[in-house]
Amino acid sequence: MKPDVSVVIVSYNVRAYLCSCIDSLLMQEGPTTEIIVVDNHSTDDTKEVITNKYPSVRFIANIDNKGFSAANNQGIKAASAEIILLLNPDTELPDTATLKEIKIYIDANPDTAIMAPRLLNTDGSFQPSFWEYKPIKDTLLQLIGAGSLQKMKQPVIPTAIQVASGAALIFRKALIGEVGGLDENMFWMEDIDFCYKAWKKGKKIIFHPGIKIIHHGGKSSVGNEVITIPNQVISKIKFSRKNDPALLFYAVNLLSLFFIISRLLIFAVISLISSRFKYKRKAYLITLKRYFRLNLKGDNTIITQ
Repeated sequence: MKPDVSVVIVSYNVRAYLCSCIDSLLMQEGPTTEIIVVDNHSTDDTKEVITNKYPSVRFIANIDNKGFSAANNQGIKAASAEIILLLNPDTELPDTATLKEIKIYIDANPDTAIMAPRLLNTDGSFQPSFWEYKPIKDTLLQLIGAGSLQKMKQPVIPTAIQVASGAALIFRKALIGEVGGLDENMFWMEDIDFCYKAWKKGKKIIFHPGIKIIHHGGKSSVGNEVITIPNQVISKIKFSRKNDPALLFYAVNLLSLFFIISRLLIFAVISLISSRFKYKRKAYLITLKRYFRLNLKGDNTIITQ
């Protein structure tokens, strides 16, 4: 018998958070649930702990780090349920009725293609998790380091949005057949791209403030700046190239180059004062190299190690 909901979690060296996430899923009341963990070759004891402690969890162990998009696509393909919940491993469901509420809403709203819950920080405060894509504004704010200053209104009822965070996304598996899976050429921005593909096809994407999920945030990226920073910056360029008119893409591409160089110079200077910034200097040097490889050689590969 098919489960009501398939939960897909991609993990990488976050065993403690992953266990908390699974514990919160196993405490859910209501729909039958299939939990699928796709592990991107963690070097901690994730595999041993999860397979021994949670025998009901389907554990897919990759022999290398395939990236977030490819691993999610693996999990989605393996899923049995019609309703898919993509979850980051550093999330928790704070209420035992969360999955029940998700299923009730999806069943009652067949015109909703993607539903994004309200994400909360560890302290319970509101975490911005949905956006309207404005490439020039977003890139300029990033360039001057003011991206975090953007304010976001907090809807009090389910509200139509354009794109949402992949930390927690709900959709029917049939949507993959209509818009495709997550873009495996991206390692960051793949969630935005997935939502944007659906939005451009006229699909309804809903932010639901009444369904809450805690997102501790960025735990897989801690200490991995030489992977995360290049992928974050280059994926934004890939997204613009894929979705924007040529003139707009050229503007985003050029502004991104200015951003990379400015950060490389800043951290080169700061690292002379404090050696702990040498890692970020190295990350932006790698980003600059990847920028030219993308633009001069068409190299779409992502960095996974």
